[in-house]
Amino acid sequence: MQRNLEWQAFGDAEKGIPANNWFPDVESVTADDEAQTVTVVLTAPYAPFLNILSFWRTSLVADATIDATLEAQSQITGIIGSGPFFVESETYGKEIVFAKREGYDWAPPSLEHQGEAYLDQVIVIPVTEDSVRLGSLKSGEADLIRYIQPSEEAGLEAAGITVVGIQGAGNANVWDVRQSAPFVDDVNVRRALQHGIDRQQIIDDLYTGHWQVATSTVTPTTFGYVDLSAELAYDPDESNRLLDEAGWTELDAEGYRTKDGERLHLLTYVDVFDSTAKPLFQLVQWQLKKLGIELEIKETDYANYSTVLADPNVAVRRNGWPEADAWVRQTVNYHSGYSNLYAYAESDSTLDALYEAQGVATSDEERARIVGEIQRHVIDQGYGLPIIDDTQVFGIQPHVHDFGTTYEARPWFYSTWTEKK
Repeated sequence: MQRNLEWQAFGDAEKGIPANNWFPDVESVTADDEAQTVTVVLTAPYAPFLNILSFWRTSLVADATIDATLEAQSQITGIIGSGPFFVESETYGKEIVFAKREGYDWAPPSLEHQGEAYLDQVIVIPVTEDSVRLGSLKSGEADLIRYIQPSEEAGLEAAGITVVGIQGAGNANVWDVRQSAPFVDDVNVRRALQHGIDRQQIIDDLYTGHWQVATSTVTPTTFGYVDLSAELAYDPDESNRLLDEAGWTELDAEGYRTKDGERLHLLTYVDVFDSTAKPLFQLVQWQLKKLGIELEIKETDYANYSTVLADPNVAVRRNGWPEADAWVRQTVNYHSGYSNLYAYAESDSTLDALYEAQGVATSDEERARIVGEIQRHVIDQGYGLPIIDDTQVFGIQPHVHDFGTTYEARPWFYSTWTEKK
């Protein structure tokens, strides 16, 4: 345990392994073998520390992993954890095989199931084509799939497949507004975008009952969540007023707003990590066109996604993931001293101070108040445009039982069992 915490806190400079940037500044880590206790001394209070310790990226690993080279640690087969399964093999791009850990008997006491996992193996096969993934489930080749288009849910259920939608805690599906791009450095333009998106239409037209509109920058089960539905209400009249006030009062021949001879044009890329993203982007594009805003949508692949997003002309990008502690992720993403994904020309000292304050709050009540202020500030300033609360949708064969998910809606197979096919 001591080695794990030191590895996370300090990294290994000789091997080029950085410290975990979600970890606080650690003064020392000491162990008392007789008392079976590890003591971590921080340089300052850090409210999310226990939440971070529960996250997958801070899982316990074996000494062999810590002692390995950076290259070996970068391979999934080089990560030896402490859970009920271990990585038996990987055929890159084709499959990962997890095998049951023989003798496992240290599950959390709160679980009814104790001892070894029921499944001997979990084989994960990456399939990017929706039709192939669905076909494998319908044919019985696959026992479970993740990422199902909403339009396909009813057909799967009619075929006897169980469709499960899980909304995890963490950040909602939010579009970051990047102020390095033309025109969105104006708060009135950002606020016009906020009120110009009809989130309920997105759910009604594109999704199912497993999904819901976003009502804040985080999902309702997230610590400190505040319902800001009223602030996110669809109000095209208000959007038009704000755009007029910002000086976008002329229309060109195609119906787009102009100012000083320039069209109100915004650039984005379809999110490659969200299987439902393209129709969502296209519907928002149509909604914004009614306001006279041109949203140009481009596409790229996984390999180039990060590169194209580095273009300062990209005005909005989709963000938001389930997390053990959403506020750590937001601090890393949006504090001007970290990733600065809102791409401020000048930092927002108010928001930076709020992110810093929530991290050192010494009570849940104080921290909840601060993260509530963060949500209100981000939405009021139009830094983030919450769209929907993401749902992880799984299709499961009827012979698979007790499939579970974590707090962040990640699949969990410890108690899962299957009937003989």
